[in-house]
Amino acid sequence: MSTPSKRPRARKAAEAVVAPVSHAEQLVALHSREEGKTVMYKQDAWGHIETRFVRTQNVKAWEEKGFSVR
Repeated sequence: MSTPSKRPRARKAAEAVVAPVSHAEQLVALHSREEGKTVMYKQDAWGHIETRFVRTQNVKAWEEKGFSVR
């Protein structure tokens, strides 16, 4: 068998190993990102529901795409 000719690549900052985050901390981060946004839904022909958290000023544009406000 031959030796691999690829050089090892340096890790990007996003790939760096990070400390595990607790479930509660993940929920707090999720809620803070969604705070002040409007929840919009769209159901396709197979019954799958797509959820989007939309800025309030963009609601009209998303309604034109077929989404409805929660």
